[in-house]
Amino acid sequence: MIGNRPSGITPADHSLVQAGLDATRAIGRRPALATASTDANIPISLGIPAIALGAGGRAGETHRVSEWYENTDGPVGIFRALLVLAAAAGIQ
Repeated sequence: MIGNRPSGITPADHSLVQAGLDATRAIGRRPALATASTDANIPISLGIPAIALGAGGRAGETHRVSEWYENTDGPVGIFRALLVLAAAAGIQ
């Protein structure tokens, strides 16, 4: 089967979501919660809390032959992910 993305939600008050919001603020950006089809769908559908974070660049034309990605702030995206990982591990 192609394209089976079960849905679900990680509540906005969940500690993982809050860690993502805090990490986004820490890198000087304004966080925004959104609903989308991401790689977080499968764990969420299995009852495992998950979030998806941006990669630190610019992109467009998603899922099209003309899809593009510009790695303008790749290290910032990695840093944000590491902040979320540290928070999830209980590191202050």
